[in-house]
Formats: sequence, C-alpha cells, structure tokens
Amino acid sequence: MTDHEATEGLEAADHGSAHAGLGAADDNEPRIVQVHGEHGETIYALDRDGDNVADAAAYDDDNDGVIDRIAIDTDGDGTLETELRDLDGDGRIDAVFVDTDGDGHKDVAALDSDGDGRFDRVIVDSDGDGHIDTDIRDTNHDGRADYIARDEDGDGRRDYTVTDSDHDGHFDTVHYDDPKSDPLAQA
Repeated sequence: MTDHEATEGLEAADHGSAHAGLGAADDNEPRIVQVHGEHGETIYALDRDGDNVADAAAYDDDNDGVIDRIAIDTDGDGTLETELRDLDGDGRIDAVFVDTDGDGHKDVAALDSDGDGRFDRVIVDSDGDGHIDTDIRDTNHDGRADYIARDEDGDGRRDYTVTDSDHDGHFDTVHYDDPKSDPLAQA
C-alpha cells in the first residue's frame, strides 16, 4: 500500500465506508481506519491529528492477523518514509528502512540478521543514486561496528574495507579492494 492508499482510507472513513476510528471524523481526535490495499492486504491507518493524512500505517500483508510491517511519518511531511518490517514472520522487527532524502526511495536500512533483537548491519545509499555504497556490520554481535565497506566511485564494487580484526573496538585493518582507491598503488 502506498501513502496515497492510506490517506484514501482515511478520506473514505469520513464518508462512513471504513470508519473504525477513535473519534468522530471532524473532531481532530486521533483515529484508526481499517482498509484493504490493492493486493487484498489489511491496513490499519492512523491519523493522529485529524487532518485526514495517515501518520502511520500497519500492514497485515498476508491477512493472518499478524502485523508484517509498520510505516511511519517520522518528520511530519505527510509521507510514510520510515518502515519497520518483520522479515522472517516471527512477530519481531528485523529491519528498518528509511527514505532520508525525501525522493520516495529507501536509502538506509538497519537489519537484524540473526534475530536477536539487535541491529547488526546498516546499509546506505549515501548519494541517492539507487546503489548501496556503504555497508556497516557488527560481525561478532557485541553492539559495535567492526566492518565498514565503501564504494566511493559508484561502480557497484567495494573500493575499500575497514575492519576491527581483533574486536577491541578500534579499526585496525584497511583493505583496498579497488586499485584506483589504493594510495600505495597510486604512488
């Protein structure tokens, strides 16, 4: 479901077709509306301030009664730019996706790769070109990053990798994966 569909659901609620709200449609109180998306999924849209624009939406993509993802307008601009997902169906959030530059495409993702409830990988498209250029990992799951890979030139391949090989909290190894980024190869 898109932001537009969530907002349409709120507008439909004002006309009585899907109102499951917490307050009357015209009293500026928060309300929740249940609608169905274009693929049949159940969507619960929340309008916190009564402006008929969804501030958050919860999605049951497979209609099993369990929320699969939640989208939130975290900056108040009317778009649901932050999305929390349960990727493995265990009922816990495994990933957070964010559109940080407002272009409609998620450019940051935080992932819990082992299901322990702690995010251990962050991937970023820092220049908005649609390609991941930064990969940060906590490989030993101690809560601290110990691996960073960067693609500086946008060719889709790592240019260098920085690691904390002994997991003491200090980065100690730099590996140049692309000879063009290796200062020693340039000399």
